[in-house]
Amino acid sequence: MKKYFLQIIISIVSGLLITPSLLAQSPQGIPYQAVMRNADGSVMTSSAVSLTFMIHDGTANGTVVYQESHALTSNAQGLVSCVVGNGTASQSTFASINWGNGAKFLHVMMNGTDLGTQQMLSVPYALYSKTADNGFSRVSQSGDTLYMANGTFIIVPGISAANFPPAILGCTDNGACNYNSAATQNDNSCLYTGATCDDGNTNTTNDVINGSCVCAGAPTSGSGTGAQLLPGNATCATQNISVTGCGGQTSLTYDGRTYDLVEIGGQCWFADNLATDQYRNGDPIPTGLDNATWQNTTAGSFTIYNNDLANDVTYGKLYNWYTTVDSRGLCPTGWHVPTDCEWMYLEGSLGMSVTDQETVGWRGTNEGGAMKATTNWTSPNTGATNSSGFTAFPGGFLSPNGTSYDINNLGYFWISTDSDADLAWYRFLNFDNSIAYRSYHSKRFGFSVRCVRD
Repeated sequence: MKKYFLQIIISIVSGLLITPSLLAQSPQGIPYQAVMRNADGSVMTSSAVSLTFMIHDGTANGTVVYQESHALTSNAQGLVSCVVGNGTASQSTFASINWGNGAKFLHVMMNGTDLGTQQMLSVPYALYSKTADNGFSRVSQSGDTLYMANGTFIIVPGISAANFPPAILGCTDNGACNYNSAATQNDNSCLYTGATCDDGNTNTTNDVINGSCVCAGAPTSGSGTGAQLLPGNATCATQNISVTGCGGQTSLTYDGRTYDLVEIGGQCWFADNLATDQYRNGDPIPTGLDNATWQNTTAGSFTIYNNDLANDVTYGKLYNWYTTVDSRGLCPTGWHVPTDCEWMYLEGSLGMSVTDQETVGWRGTNEGGAMKATTNWTSPNTGATNSSGFTAFPGGFLSPNGTSYDINNLGYFWISTDSDADLAWYRFLNFDNSIAYRSYHSKRFGFSVRCVRD
């Protein structure tokens, strides 16, 4: 038979706050904690444990006056906690135990294995004190002393409530993606990356815990190839979304620069910000505009953040919206600047609900974190995992008045869909949260651009 060892941390302590009222009732329970170990001495981490407690009267082999059981789960340190008296009783009741009549012995079994019996020395006195003739008793607030009305006292180690802070519930398995290092008691909430789950969305399949520790599936519309629709999305229900994938291609060279590619939900995206200074047909894109010209032009143009070429290398260029819809094409042949619906499809592939996809403002939970690169963002870069491989960089933006802002803090991305004559849709990601923002802005802002395959 497999043997278990029990390392007692708090073997038997009352934890009973006995009030100074003759009519008050002492709580019926004895806090119990122990570290569970296997026969080789290793800690039984995050393991199901069944404990049975029997209280014998008079001797270690005396009559069993009470018996109960507990179904527990040890935490990452092998610790289990319970209250003797609050389990599932199978013999008598805890309240009926006559603590004042002879010695009592606690007998413990785990998973059917006898862990031994030991005499209970202090607890009976604490419990019996509620019926003692001294009239009343009181417990020290932070020490280990039980005071009697007649001036005597008993030392009961751990009797004060201060010795028993409330359990902190959470996932105690450090192998889980939602591990809580502060938790002292496992609440069975642990999630594991790659584990199957149900995201509750009937429009997704193959639901798993993704790199953002969120249950998410791929949209049903992304399961095939060619042009697909976004079911359930009123804004984009009739819009074709290309899900032809990357076909195994991992990079593409355009206008002298090589871009990484990433496939997400069947779409093939640039995994770098665009940096071309010319249109697809070779025509140069105007640049070097003074502030007044930039503010008033309705032709395509670009700038480099603070005119620093190092920013161009890392973050690419900032384009006004008119560049994204120029008939000469901003992206290479076979590629284009994504529409609002194509961005929604991307976000849906990362787990965002249809309702959130169509919302204006902050949306979703961790989809922004799944897109953000883990470098080049200002700390704390909240939630950044880049689990999608999108590798969003914080290129900042150029305002219509020609001033550059927020490099390393914010990543703005143009969408080729406009809202009206002066406004167009965009997305932005922030260094201090993991959600994605959708709204519209003046077409004269300078934002980063990503390309998606036709």
